[in-house]
Amino acid sequence: MKTILRAVSGDCRSFARSRPSHTALIRAAASALFFLFCAHAFCFFNLTYSGDAVILSAAKNSQEQLLSGQFLLPLYFRLRGAVASPMWIGLLSALYLALTACVLLWLLRITQPLLCIALCGLLVVNPAAVSVCAGSLHAADAPFLGLLLAACGALISMRSRLGFIPGTCLFAASSAMDSSGISCGAALVAASLLCDLVSEPSDASLLRRAAKGAAAIAAGYAMHAFASLLLPALLGKAPQASLCLPEGGILSTWLAPFRMLFAPLTAYPHVNVALRAVLLSLALMALALALVRAGQRRALAAAFGALVLPLCANLPRFAAGAAGQTSLSFVMLDIAVLAILSAFCSGIDPKYAKRLRRFIACAAGVLILGGVVFSNQVYLKKNLEFHSTLSVMTRVIDRAEQTEGYTPGYTGVAILGNLDDSALSAQRPGFEHLSSLKAAEGNYASGENNLWYVWQILGYPFNFVGEYEREQIAALPQAGEMPAFPQEGSCRMIGDTLVIKLSDF
Repeated sequence: MKTILRAVSGDCRSFARSRPSHTALIRAAASALFFLFCAHAFCFFNLTYSGDAVILSAAKNSQEQLLSGQFLLPLYFRLRGAVASPMWIGLLSALYLALTACVLLWLLRITQPLLCIALCGLLVVNPAAVSVCAGSLHAADAPFLGLLLAACGALISMRSRLGFIPGTCLFAASSAMDSSGISCGAALVAASLLCDLVSEPSDASLLRRAAKGAAAIAAGYAMHAFASLLLPALLGKAPQASLCLPEGGILSTWLAPFRMLFAPLTAYPHVNVALRAVLLSLALMALALALVRAGQRRALAAAFGALVLPLCANLPRFAAGAAGQTSLSFVMLDIAVLAILSAFCSGIDPKYAKRLRRFIACAAGVLILGGVVFSNQVYLKKNLEFHSTLSVMTRVIDRAEQTEGYTPGYTGVAILGNLDDSALSAQRPGFEHLSSLKAAEGNYASGENNLWYVWQILGYPFNFVGEYEREQIAALPQAGEMPAFPQEGSCRMIGDTLVIKLSDF
C-alpha cells in the first residue's frame, strides 16, 4: 500500500510540475472568454431559438437521449435545469470553453502568448461552435462540456503515468455527453504525440505515451458502447445507438474534417482557404524539417501520425445517427496545426521563430475575424427568422380562430407542410452566403417543429392530432386540393379536424 501511495504521490507531483504558469492559464481563460463574447454574445443575449431549440426544454426527449447513446444528458440537464435560458447556457458554455483552453495549453505545451491567444480563438470561433449555438441553443452547452471532458481525458492519459483509468472514464463520459467526444479525444491524443515527436528526443517515453493514449481511447470507446447497450436493456427498451460509419469510405472519412475547415463557412471564404492551406503546408514542412535528422523510425512515426490525425477526428460514432456537416472534433485539426508549429518554433533560431510566430498569429487572427463576422451574421439571421415566424404564425392562429367549427384547446388540429417550403419563404438579400451552414439554411425558426413552436414559443393550445392521424389526413384528396397559406381556404375543417396547410407536400 505504501508503494502505491508513493507512486501516486510522485505521479501527482510530476503532473503538477508540467502545468503551465498561472499567468499563462489566466491568459488562456481570458482570451477564450473574449473571443466567446465577440463571436457568440448575440446568440446568448437575444432570442435565436430555431429548429430543435424551439422545444425549449432539453429534458423533453430524455428517453431518446438514453436510448441513443448520450445517456449522461438527462442527468446533466436535470442538474443544469431543463428549460433553456440563453444567458445561463452562455455562462456555462463560456466556463467550459475557458477551461478547455487551459487544458489544451497544458496538453500541447504552448507557451508563447501570441500562439496561446490564437489557439483560444480557433477553439471558440469556428463553424462547429456556430452550428451548435445556432441549431440547438437549448442544449448548446452539452457539446462544449463533452469537449472539455475529452480534453481532460487526453491530458491525464498522456501526461500522467497513472492516467489510463481516469482517462478511459473521461473519454467514455465525453461520448455520453456528445457523440463526437471520443473523436475529439483521439484527435487531441494524436496532436499531442506529433508535438512531442517534434520537441522531445526520447523514443521510449513517446512509445509508452502513444500506447497508453491509444489504449485509453479504445477502452473509453468500448465502455461507452457497452453502457449504451446496457442501459436500454435495463429499461426494457430497444437501443437506438449503433455503430455509425462515415459515408463514402475511408477516403471520404479522411477528407471530411478538411471539407469543413475549407468550406465557405466564414465571412472571407477565399482568404480562409488560402490561409489554411498555407498554415497546413507550414505544419507539414515543420514536421518534416524537425524530423529529417531524427532517424527513420521517428520520421515514419510522424508521417503515420499526420496521416491518421484526420481519421482520429472522424471516428465511427456509437450513436443514433452519423456526423453532420460540422463537428467539434474537426476543429482539432486547426488546433493540431497550431500546436505543431508552436513546437517547431521552440527548437529553431529565436530570430526566425519570432517572425514565424507573428505570421502564424496574424494568419490565425484573420481566420478568427472571418469567423466572428460570420457567426454574428448567422445569429442576426436567426433572430430575424424568429420574429418573422412569430408574425406569420400569429396570422395562422388568427385564421384558425375565424374558421367555423374550431374551438381552441378542444378541436383536433393538423398542420401540413412547413413555412420554409411555403410561398411566403424568401431569402433575405445579402444573407445568401449564410445558407452554406446547414443550421442557417432555413428562412423560418419553426422548421418542421410546428407543434413545439406553437406550444412552447407561442404558448397557444392547439390540440394537435397524432403523427399517424396527420399522415392519414395528408393523404386525403380534400387536403391535397387545399391551397397553401395565405390563400383563402388554406385553413378548413375536414371532418372533426382543423387542417392548416402551410405548403404543398
